[in-house]
Amino acid sequence: MAAGGARDNNADEWLQELRSRATRLLLKEDWEGYIGVCSRIVDDAKADRRVLCSALAHRADARARLGDAPGALADCDAALAADPAHPAALLAKGAVLRGLGRYVLAADCFRAALLPMGSGAAADEVRELLGQCRRLEAQARSGAVDLSEWVLAGFAGKCPDLAEHVGPVEVRRSAHGGRGVFALKSVEAGATLIIAKAVATGRGVIPDADNSGEKMVVWKDLVDKVLDAAEKCPRTASLIYALSTGEEQQDELAVPDMALFNQQEPEDLTLGASLVSGARRREVLDVDRILKVLDVNCLTEDAPSANLLGNNGVVNCGVGLWVLPSFINHSCHPNACRTHVGDHAIVHASREIKAGEEITFPYFDVLVPVGKRQEAARAWGFECRCDRCRFEAEDAILRQELVRSENELVNGGGDMGALVVRLEDKMRKSMVKERRKAFLRASFWSAYSALFDNGRLVRKWGRRVPSESVVAASIADAVGANESVLRAMLRGANDGNGCGNRLEVEDKVVRIGRATYGKVVKRQAMRALFRLTLDGDNSKCL
Repeated sequence: MAAGGARDNNADEWLQELRSRATRLLLKEDWEGYIGVCSRIVDDAKADRRVLCSALAHRADARARLGDAPGALADCDAALAADPAHPAALLAKGAVLRGLGRYVLAADCFRAALLPMGSGAAADEVRELLGQCRRLEAQARSGAVDLSEWVLAGFAGKCPDLAEHVGPVEVRRSAHGGRGVFALKSVEAGATLIIAKAVATGRGVIPDADNSGEKMVVWKDLVDKVLDAAEKCPRTASLIYALSTGEEQQDELAVPDMALFNQQEPEDLTLGASLVSGARRREVLDVDRILKVLDVNCLTEDAPSANLLGNNGVVNCGVGLWVLPSFINHSCHPNACRTHVGDHAIVHASREIKAGEEITFPYFDVLVPVGKRQEAARAWGFECRCDRCRFEAEDAILRQELVRSENELVNGGGDMGALVVRLEDKMRKSMVKERRKAFLRASFWSAYSALFDNGRLVRKWGRRVPSESVVAASIADAVGANESVLRAMLRGANDGNGCGNRLEVEDKVVRIGRATYGKVVKRQAMRALFRLTLDGDNSKCL
């Protein structure tokens, strides 16, 4: 009896020491060390179901914090196999599933954990999590995003939670080679097409836009995060391998099954308790291939939301890998654009898209002449053959004038008003159609902006060119909109110059606002965005 009691006391002391060590590591947020201590407790407490389940639940939480969702779920499954109603394991599993976008399954876990709780602060927190899951599940199905409260609060606090969403789109063979994303049905301007969470992001505050050293630090951070995510999760690795390395022949690229992007019925969720003992299997990566994928598929956070990361004149560098948006091809005549909110990229239609039409967005600034766009496309490793580029590069009648105007624009120092008037006169005499006029106005947008920004030039040339709002609306109809075009529309609307009556003005402004930001806010909050845009305060934009 005495000997047995001594062994029990020694075991209890050893377990208490492990718990104390775990507490110290928890306070330091040393998750790797914490996992190691929890693993010791798991190994030593197999005869005590209560201690075993608690240690597994805590280890699951630590693994989830390190991005090891499969390992976290394996721990939760092992704990729930021993005790199906263990509250900590249910809460841990619900949190992991919520992070993975499996909101229905997460809600089931939170609901089960809530049953024995009754009332109190802890129960209220779980009810809030349950409500969040329901809201996110509805968003995942509909794609409806409402950031109004956040916008009206001045973007204070944490970014709102978003759910991943795949709208009426499909990856298919593109007529221009390779693969592209196509609309399955007609959608209106502003409609959400895709909400995608990044595999990983790399971000930094760069005081100098030319600081290549700091940018390399951001890039290395991104690469390390992507490799870590792919190593931990076979599904993530499969998604990355589905992307092009830029070296394949176009006809060699397989068209992925859209089920690959379905978050709701993954095959790798329930991994079972067998993975808990010992070291977990990690994906053996083709690192060279992944690096090539990153080189040609990463997107910069150059949408309005990029400026969330800082202000006071610093240049912010944000880059990430969003898998499904990476299948969207470039066009200088795009029909979609994206907004970044936190780690999510929201792709929305910037103008009406017809069923069967390929979805495209700009990889670089398309409000420049065709020569500059061709240089940018070559830097990306492709040649743009969109209808806008073909028209501007091949039109025999306008070609000489376009080359002359582009040279003047590049060299600077001339009268931009004279350039604009000459271009408008040439288009009128050549009977250029309205959409092609919009293409050319977009290409020489900086000249139009220089004219409209200069009161002296407006007084000199203003009567011979369309109003600022007319030019902005023309460009938005042809190539989508951005904050620069929206700002011009807003200024023109405020001046009442060529905009029509009050209702027409509001309709035009909202239409271009939807093309710029998508349907992410209600009208009241849209006005707040308009004020920020008009003030040019981009540090507080989405």
